[in-house]
Amino acid sequence: MCRLLGFAAPSPRSLAQALGGVQVAAFRAMARLHDDGWGAAWLDGSEPERASAPSAVRSRRSPRSGYGDPALEELTDGLSTRAGLLHLRLASSGMPVRPENTHPFLAPVAGLGDVALAHNGAVKPAARLEELLGDASRAALTGSTDSERYAALVRERAAAAGDLARGAADAAALLAPLFPASSLNAVLLSPSELVVVHVSAGARIPHEDFDASGIAEEELPVGHRSGYYQLWRRRGEDGAVVVSSSGLRVDGWEPLPPDVVLRVDLRTLEEQVLPVRVGPAGPARAGEPAMPRIPAPARHESPVESARARV
Repeated sequence: MCRLLGFAAPSPRSLAQALGGVQVAAFRAMARLHDDGWGAAWLDGSEPERASAPSAVRSRRSPRSGYGDPALEELTDGLSTRAGLLHLRLASSGMPVRPENTHPFLAPVAGLGDVALAHNGAVKPAARLEELLGDASRAALTGSTDSERYAALVRERAAAAGDLARGAADAAALLAPLFPASSLNAVLLSPSELVVVHVSAGARIPHEDFDASGIAEEELPVGHRSGYYQLWRRRGEDGAVVVSSSGLRVDGWEPLPPDVVLRVDLRTLEEQVLPVRVGPAGPARAGEPAMPRIPAPARHESPVESARARV
């Protein structure tokens, strides 16, 4: 299991500026537990209304622990961008800690540009997941993780739908009934969208990993025992959106509802929530209506010692 963080803003800023220095330091500190590598993806380009060409998605990955890593601190505090994501990895049992197994997974999608995906969960067996991929996607795999195969399936579905969020919802609707004990939580970044998948109702909290970590109970990150797979969303007064997995103080944040995909348009910061039908009826049709769009207002206030089983 892993930790996820994503943000989108109306103007370039560092992650520390988007989230707050104390909060981003708390997120980096979770690499003490999630210590099998870290990775980030971000938008490299002009502000959208001034851009003469589409922004590019860049990424950096390290199989080293991010705990105390100055490279991670430099990236979170010094890199300025309008949108990005950050991932801390806790590797599944049997999954090597190597660069090619480190999130996010970045690859192009026809018509949509490069897409980065970071995943929090385990979809096992990975071989069964791989069977769902087309020949070209299987041939392009470089690592051994289920997460890379999940990312490939999302790209296939996004290409078929011509829409990243719809493709992510279609992939989640397909996988949830086949892997009911899995978490499909993910954050994706393309040149035009930040997309968040929150589908994890049947996933089991990895308490044995917490027990085996050697970290004192009172030092475990906030919410890990009770809401490990819950995703949280906060919107700033200027419309900036931040989404995080558990571990941060979330006073004033909103919990994302279960079984949804959240789309954030990077040009307007308009949000849209798409439902994911995860029952035995199978994937939702591509044309199934979404929940209403949420416009970006000028000001927003929120309402209300054991084997690891990790990715």
